[in-house]
Amino acid sequence: MLKTGHSWFDDAIEGCSDVRLEHLAAEAGSIVIAFEEAMIDYRLLYETIVPKWLAEERKEDGRRKPPYQTSELHQETDADKKALLSILFSGAILLFADGRVFAAGLSQIPGRSPEESSTEISVKGPKDGLIEELSVNIALIRKRLRSVDLKVQRFAVGSVTQTPVALLYVASRAKPELIEEACRRIRSIKVDALEGAAIEGLLQDNPSSLFPELDYSGRPDYLFEALMKGRVVFLVEGTPQGFVAPINMFLLLKSPEDSSMPYYFVTFERIIRLVGLVCTLLLPGFWVALSAYNPDQIPFPLLATVIQSRNGLPLSTTMEMTLMLLMFELFREAGVRLPRAVGQTVAVVGGLIVGDAAIRAGMTSPTMLVVSAITAVTSFTLVNQTLIGAVTVLRFGVLLLSSVLGMFGFFIGLFSLILYVSTLNSFGHPYLSPVSPIRWKDVLPALIRLPIRSRRGAFSPKRPESGSSQSEGKR
Repeated sequence: MLKTGHSWFDDAIEGCSDVRLEHLAAEAGSIVIAFEEAMIDYRLLYETIVPKWLAEERKEDGRRKPPYQTSELHQETDADKKALLSILFSGAILLFADGRVFAAGLSQIPGRSPEESSTEISVKGPKDGLIEELSVNIALIRKRLRSVDLKVQRFAVGSVTQTPVALLYVASRAKPELIEEACRRIRSIKVDALEGAAIEGLLQDNPSSLFPELDYSGRPDYLFEALMKGRVVFLVEGTPQGFVAPINMFLLLKSPEDSSMPYYFVTFERIIRLVGLVCTLLLPGFWVALSAYNPDQIPFPLLATVIQSRNGLPLSTTMEMTLMLLMFELFREAGVRLPRAVGQTVAVVGGLIVGDAAIRAGMTSPTMLVVSAITAVTSFTLVNQTLIGAVTVLRFGVLLLSSVLGMFGFFIGLFSLILYVSTLNSFGHPYLSPVSPIRWKDVLPALIRLPIRSRRGAFSPKRPESGSSQSEGKR
């Protein structure tokens, strides 16, 4: 087996069959080249680097002067050796000659070109989206903000993987204490390997929080606007999303498409999303409490319809609702797992067929099916998938309290949720800001989008004052 002459390196790559070693015989002495076979540009290697090294002659001290494309690496300490191996697996080639090690950057890492995000469809806005390569993602944001005011700090997270992480912020907009806190949290991450979106949970104030404390997006235009609002953005190698902090509940109800649509339509859509959040979270519990414990509060014509539709049903109201919600969740999961071409069709058609069959079989009533369908449909108005997951779980908690204690249990669940959310923070900023603590001048802009002329100062270079746009839901 070919050896490099450096025993520590030969031992380190033992078992790494994707690392190739090639021996080159030259007049000035032999050279051994090491590289990861799928991560380099072979054309540059054999047309540029190899010919130049073979043509090099020894100097008076007996050593060759490396060509300008290569640089010498140290290998005295364990840290130097670890860094050298990291360079190898980043797409560089290593050249072993005269007892020394040189590196040349010829990386051609497999990847895809920026394309529209599959989960954040753009109707009117830009069509480019983040990919899995960190440098490309930084460039997509940098081309929108061609200024030294956009700062990029790089970190390596993971004792084994050394995953590159970038922190982006606009120096004139982000508060210094926010930048320091973001850097501190990245440095405090102690893991062996950082895999994709796992950084979202590692950066949260409360890792066990049910609600997301960072927002995410795969669209660089959305991340650009977040930066201009004084927020910070985290980018991770291998993850086609950027993570935004600090956030609040109102920011989670906003879509990346909002900035490209008329202000009056955006305002209407934001109200629809807020109504959708309330309905998908509280409607099942409210209907069970109302129909099972307080039927006298239902208008008489509707009550007569409900009672008639429940004649002969074997299940209780609670069991009916639980069964219908679980059925819709099963179809949602099936739609996600199936191929995209058939997934949505199966979810919709399957829901219609099974729902109709359940009514005909006497397992549920039409009223209960309508309520559960409204609950499922309103969840699709939410933008953040992490928020959808939290709402799905909490919905069953409210339903359980309502089924046991009726309307009293429903309000216990409602007030418990409000109290819980009010205790959350995102990088030190209240989760319900600007409603709690109340700031009257910011409440309306958090819910509606103002005309563009009213937002003329949005991109001024002035740093936000305390409690300003970083903790607001404005965009």
